[in-house]
Amino acid sequence: MKMLEQTHISYDISKLKPVISEQSFDLHYNSIYKQHVDRFNKGEGDFAFDKAGAFLHNLYFENIREVRQNNEPIGKSLNVIDLRYGSFDRFISTLKDKAKQIQGNGWVFMNNSGYINIIPNNRIVDNIAMIIDCWEHAYMFNFGNDVERYITHSLNIINWDIVDNRINKINSQKKD
Repeated sequence: MKMLEQTHISYDISKLKPVISEQSFDLHYNSIYKQHVDRFNKGEGDFAFDKAGAFLHNLYFENIREVRQNNEPIGKSLNVIDLRYGSFDRFISTLKDKAKQIQGNGWVFMNNSGYINIIPNNRIVDNIAMIIDCWEHAYMFNFGNDVERYITHSLNIINWDIVDNRINKINSQKKD
């Protein structure tokens, strides 16, 4: 069995505010995400749940960066969003609508073709280009139960370079 590792953080977590406070980040990264990795590696708990939880958190922490105002998609990301939704504003509206459909905890993501989907609970999905954690631990400290506001602010920390790279990688693997 291959051991899991937490993704390395290369950004300044103090610059994730107001989307993610340092307290929220600490709980999220150093406790919840770490527990998924540790339980999986020790063979404790729910194997599939922890493997998926570690996998999804890895993708999430990789695709965020310091807050940027007017943070908009680039390259292939922009192309698939424009193709699928006609505009970034329509994409945002659809993203919020999907996130509100999550009953309890889960994830909202855009796949490599630009479709927005949800993952209730934890489950491994292989074509995730962009993902936002919609478990309560990700937003309650900063946004209460206002998921729509959380999604709006989360778009200010999405690293569209990573999303663009994922789309290109997934699509090139399909051609092989």
